[in-house]
Amino acid sequence: MKKLLTTLVLIFAVTVVFAQNEKYSQAMTSGIGALKGLDKEKPDVKVLQDIANRFERIAAAEPKEWLPKYYAAYSYVLLGYYGANLTEKDQYLDKAGALIKDAEALLGKPNDELLVMQAYQSQIHLAADAMNRWQSDGPKFTEYLEAAKSANPENPRIYYLEGSNLFFTPEEYGGGKKVAQPLLEKAKQKFSTFKPESTIHPDWGQIETESMLSQSN
Repeated sequence: MKKLLTTLVLIFAVTVVFAQNEKYSQAMTSGIGALKGLDKEKPDVKVLQDIANRFERIAAAEPKEWLPKYYAAYSYVLLGYYGANLTEKDQYLDKAGALIKDAEALLGKPNDELLVMQAYQSQIHLAADAMNRWQSDGPKFTEYLEAAKSANPENPRIYYLEGSNLFFTPEEYGGGKKVAQPLLEKAKQKFSTFKPESTIHPDWGQIETESMLSQSN
């Protein structure tokens, strides 16, 4: 009888964990689908804020998981680009930075995806006030991407960000579409072989890469 009770308790515990994991995966998949469904040219800021809030709720419900904080940070980086003014953009980007640090704390150290997201946050922070921030954010952007390369040189988002940075840099400052093209081509090649760790791990940037390439050719 005791053995039977122990077995039933174990079965119940496994069932509960499986149900929790399934609920988490479904919530994450739904949030990621909402991100992918945004208008790439000009996403609805209110919808994007709702998505960020959704991932923060998942993060609160699953305090040991780093991916909800990662995607919330990603949402806030996008909001930092589309914010109405500099103050609003900086508030979004500060929020993104805090979430990235929280995700790092859960992992114990930054992985390549978090380093890429830190680079992205620096890139958008620079873009918000380029004249006053290029000396501080420019080196940070490069530093984070170099660290990401050391962690995983096969990550295509590294080369997408490098290419996009040059794509939007004026030619007189060493940028331009033609200069960006080789890096965007490299990103495209990396995307063709990249396999995310799971269906809810980062897999963004390919559409943007191909869009920039079509404008460069």
